[in-house]
Amino acid sequence: MAKLCEVPPFGPQTLACGLQTFAISAAVGDLTALATGNVMVAERLAVFIPGFTGSKEDFVDFFPVLMRSLDDGGCRAVLSYSQRGQADSASPRGIESYTLDDFVGDACEVLQTLGAEHRPVDLVGHSFGGVVARRIALRMPESVRSLTLFSTGATPIPSSDETRKARGLLASIGPSLIYRSAYPERGDEVQADPYVEMFRLRAHATSLDNLLGISSILGSYADVTAELGGTGVPMLSVHGANDKVWPEGVYDDEARRLGIATISIAGAAHSAQIDEPARLAHVLTGFWSSIQ
Repeated sequence: MAKLCEVPPFGPQTLACGLQTFAISAAVGDLTALATGNVMVAERLAVFIPGFTGSKEDFVDFFPVLMRSLDDGGCRAVLSYSQRGQADSASPRGIESYTLDDFVGDACEVLQTLGAEHRPVDLVGHSFGGVVARRIALRMPESVRSLTLFSTGATPIPSSDETRKARGLLASIGPSLIYRSAYPERGDEVQADPYVEMFRLRAHATSLDNLLGISSILGSYADVTAELGGTGVPMLSVHGANDKVWPEGVYDDEARRLGIATISIAGAAHSAQIDEPARLAHVLTGFWSSIQ
C-alpha cells in the first residue's frame, strides 16, 4: 500500500486526538482525506464518501463518536475523503470534468491506494456519495466488505420548479449561495463557531463546476438496484426520520427490492452524523459486527 502524505486541515475545526489529514494521489490530482492514524495498518477500514456540497469535514466531529462506540481493540480505522472539486481536493476546470464516471473512477483509485483488494472496506456513501458508492460496489465488489446506503436514494431527486430555480441561482451567484442558504442570518465574515466557519470557507472553496455537475447527476442517474442485488455485498440502508431530500418511500422501496434492513434514525434529518451521531454510530457498528 502507498504511503499517505500528511497535509494541513481545512478550516478551523479541531481534530480529535488520533485524527489526521492526508493527501491521496489520484489521476485528477490530490484528494484530501481525514482518517485515524492507523489507516494503512488497521485490520478493518471504513471509508465514508461525502455528498453534494459536502466534504470530509462533515465527519470531523462524528469520527471520535464512532471510534468510541467500537469495541475492536483498535483494529479498525476510519477515513473520509473530499471528492474532486470539494473543499481542498483537486478541482479540475469545466463541468465536463464532473461526470458520475469521474467520481466513481476517483473512488476506485482511493480504494486501490488503501489496499482494498487485500483489505475489503466497509463503504458508507452519504447522499450523492451513496450514488457513487453503489457503482463502486458494482465495479469492484471484491474490495467492498459491506455497503451502507446513508440518506441516499436509488432514483434521481424529482425535478420541480424549486430545484430548477435553485440550479439557476447557483449558476448565477456561485458556490457562496450554499453558505447563504444554510445560514441566511449570518454575514459572510469570519465566524466564531468552527463548524460554521468551515462551512463558509468550504462554500467559497468548492468548485462551481463540481456543484453544477453533481446537481445535474442527481436529476438523471440510473437506478442500479437490480445489478446491486447481484453483487453479494452485505448492505444496509439508514436515513434520518426527518430527511426530506428523497421521499421516504424511495429509501423503503430500494431496501425492499434488495432484501435488506432499512433503519430510520429519530431526531435526524439528512445528516445524521451531525444531528444524532451516537445513534448513527450504534447503527453502523452493529451492522459491521454482524458481518462474518
